[in-house]
Amino acid sequence: MRAAGWELSVKQWVLLFILIISMILISDITAFIGASLLAFIPAYMYLKSIRNTEQYDREPWEALRIAFAWGAISGVFLAIVLSAIGAPLLLFLLVDFTDPSVHDILPIIVGAVIVAPIVEEFAKPLVMFQNQTIRKEIDELEDGIVYGAACGLGFGATENVMYGLTEGLAAAGFAGMAFLIVIRTVSSILLHLVTTSYTGHGIARYMLNGEPFTVVLKYYLVAVVVHATWNLAAIYSLVFGSETGAFLIFLFSIILAISGLQLAKKRIAALDGVATVPVNESLPPGSAWDGDSKWNRDSKWGGEDKWNRESLWDSKQVGGQSSASQAATLYSTETTGTVGSDWDWKSTLGTIVFLLFIAFNILETIL
Repeated sequence: MRAAGWELSVKQWVLLFILIISMILISDITAFIGASLLAFIPAYMYLKSIRNTEQYDREPWEALRIAFAWGAISGVFLAIVLSAIGAPLLLFLLVDFTDPSVHDILPIIVGAVIVAPIVEEFAKPLVMFQNQTIRKEIDELEDGIVYGAACGLGFGATENVMYGLTEGLAAAGFAGMAFLIVIRTVSSILLHLVTTSYTGHGIARYMLNGEPFTVVLKYYLVAVVVHATWNLAAIYSLVFGSETGAFLIFLFSIILAISGLQLAKKRIAALDGVATVPVNESLPPGSAWDGDSKWNRDSKWGGEDKWNRESLWDSKQVGGQSSASQAATLYSTETTGTVGSDWDWKSTLGTIVFLLFIAFNILETIL
């Protein structure tokens, strides 16, 4: 079955029209076109890089476009609606605005650090459950990472356009808009790629390994925590008024974002070629694993497929261990293999320094 490619549903066309008109109205058509090119061309290059990390059975562009379009249109719209409801509701329940000690920055913290991570990480990967084309293409664990990344990249690209037009353009004209989008292209958009790939990996484990749905919730919570930490760092200067600290955290954020991209690609490469047999046999007809699905297609598992390719297994055997056992457990909570053999010490060290820096400045402010 062939995916619909760039064909959008009627609802998505309506949402896309609303988003485009809204962004043109707050700026102008020239700025909108420029912002869109600056945001979406790098997003496409990131997606191509993620896709090409798989050596065997790369995901079809048609399905990736569905995931990307969901993130860029439906995911953004859903997140905006849920945030608009969730943030005021949470503030109403938790904050007494008649108390003079309530800081003006509190609504920003609640919106950015609590509400945004929860609703955005919920909205971005929903298409992986809803769309049958994507469900049928998820037949390996690394596929969840790839499609999660596609959803995150679409979301991040649209978000970059919105921030560029609402903040960059208003602050410093076209140059400010371009600068902000470029900076976010090597930072924030990679955050969305990484966090949604976590949830996508959990979804793949749920679909293919027959693990309970709690595995999806577990990876979703990891994505939320990472996203919340990132947003806290992003508003650091507003909260603590330290320009030097904000700049250093900004540099750490870029390093961590790029490291996250490399970690995602490393995990995809490690899982690539490791055959995954789905254990969920109770799916209804027409679902991802019924008799007419690609599970039984010759292009996937028959003849010269990667299941029977002798070189796939032989070439990945090193010291009596398959690539699965050697793969870095970057997206897993299980502890396997020799301690430290798969440890990415550079990223770990950067994360520790990043978090310690925030902690020390918070303590300094409190004490």
